[in-house]
Parts: sequence; structure tokens; C-alpha cells
Amino acid sequence: MDADGRGRATRVWVASVTVADYERALRFYRDLLGFPVRLDARPRFDWVELGPEEPGTKIGLSLNRDLAKDGASVRHTGIVLDTDDIHEFHRRLSSKGVRFTLPPEKQVWGGMQADFEDFDGNKLEVVQDSEHYTRAVPNAEALAR
Repeated sequence: MDADGRGRATRVWVASVTVADYERALRFYRDLLGFPVRLDARPRFDWVELGPEEPGTKIGLSLNRDLAKDGASVRHTGIVLDTDDIHEFHRRLSSKGVRFTLPPEKQVWGGMQADFEDFDGNKLEVVQDSEHYTRAVPNAEALAR
């Protein structure tokens, strides 16, 4: 990084998720999660971006038609979504056939978390934690008790 502060990462722009079928993935990310399509570069490039307006982080969908044949089970995306009502989020998506591997559950760190999979078996998390940035983080001794 230069002395003037240039040359550093400024944000997380896109988190990429590999999918086997764009239309099925759009039904999940656009229709169920409610993320609007911001860039659709098909068919020239195998890439679709969904999410909030700039400068918010997007989810990029990358096509791999052989994904269903690769034998992999759940693939962790590392994507954690935020919600204002985790129980309603869980109810709404469960009623649409979304598989939750962890229903909404209070976590030791203080918030609520649920884990779920998209239609290609990619794992995502959702949290509800309005005190995330204001709560004091417990030290290791407090967590061990």
C-alpha cells in the first residue's frame, strides 16, 4: 500500500456461488431470497449478479453444468445473510421447499442463526443479531463456562 493509502482492498464486491442451472438458481436467489438481478451477462459470459444497489456486496452466480454430477455434497459458500425476523425467514423459505440444516437457534455469541441450502446444495447462513456491533464479545473463559 502506498503512503497515500492507495492500493488496498476497499470492500467485498461479489461472493461467487457455483450453480448447475441458472433458471433454478434465479428462482432461489431472486424469487425466494428477493435479491434483484443487477447484471446478467448471459450468454456471452456465464455470470449473473444479484443483490443490493452499489456499493452493497453482490452474489455472483457462476455456471457449471456438471455440478450435479461432481459427487460433491454440501458446498459451503461462506455467505452469511442478515434478517430482521429469522423465524419468519425460516417459515417462508421452508414452506417453499428450502432445506434447513440448522433451524433458527440462539448462539453462544448472542444472536440467532439458521443454516440452509440453495437448490444446488450450496450452504448459506442467515443471522438475526441487532446487537452485533454493540455487544461486548465474551472472552474465551466466559465461552468455556
